[in-house]
Amino acid sequence: MEQEIESQLEKMKQEGKYIALSLHPAFGKSTITREGNRLFVNDGRDGEYEEVSESFYDSMVVKYDSRA
Repeated sequence: MEQEIESQLEKMKQEGKYIALSLHPAFGKSTITREGNRLFVNDGRDGEYEEVSESFYDSMVVKYDSRA
């Protein structure tokens, strides 16, 4: 799953697209945890991914988020 996410983000970056990543709690949860979160790319318009760790999200923000 992580490979798929990073591949999609790399493609978007190479195409010069705006990338805004956001991390949300898993369905039924009220807080973000170390594992099992949801990652949205551009508020979900360019992708939604389940079971994302907080550390993986942080590394993707550093590499790909246009706001960073």
